[in-house]
Amino acid sequence: MIDTILFDLDGTLVQHSHVLLPEKLADWGHPRPAAVVETAFTTQIHWFYEYAAQVQGTAQDTPETWQRIWPIFYRRITESLEIDDAAISEQMAFFFADEPTPPLFEDTLPLLKELADGPWHLGVITQRGRLGATRFLRDHGLLDSFGILVAGDDGFGRKPAPDPFHHALGYLRCRADRAIFVGDRLDDDCGGACSAGLRAFLIDRHGVYLEDGERPTEIQFTRLATLLELLEHIPIQGSGHD
Repeated sequence: MIDTILFDLDGTLVQHSHVLLPEKLADWGHPRPAAVVETAFTTQIHWFYEYAAQVQGTAQDTPETWQRIWPIFYRRITESLEIDDAAISEQMAFFFADEPTPPLFEDTLPLLKELADGPWHLGVITQRGRLGATRFLRDHGLLDSFGILVAGDDGFGRKPAPDPFHHALGYLRCRADRAIFVGDRLDDDCGGACSAGLRAFLIDRHGVYLEDGERPTEIQFTRLATLLELLEHIPIQGSGHD
């Protein structure tokens, strides 16, 4: 019986911050179509994730390293957008440093409304820092909707390590075999959930991951086209926890 539902934040409950970028680029005199911006940002964020995976937990995992890598990340985005203006990458870095709140996905509030009346234990596990994650949830009036928020800088490690999942379950006093995790990344989210003993659900609104597509066989997950499909996989009434 499932009684605990944990969620990723960016790309699962709230849209990725780059949805705010087309309007800012237009303001800065370099308009680009939203689809072009999304492609550039997605490509470079994957580069960043790969870099982060190599650095985390090593001697290079220092504040100085991350201060150096963020300007490179935004410069790579401007290059992908064919913007030959170094000032734009600096403006971009300054804009996102304030962690502006992106909009919710359209299916987020309907799902949380369905879960609100049940005895579910809800939580969020995110790679984002606590300051930004708290702001996102507070700005959307969702801070009190979750019993636990585990942020990337809380000291419990980052997904796909099992530690942040274990911390959330321990805080909620819930069991892994009665918990599920919903995220938008196969490696960090589904892989991390599986490593911690949770059942993994992959929210795939654009059909990037198909059930019959190629994927690591050791990562077991259930694909969702919308968050509301989750209701088909959990009991109507949650059960209490031991």
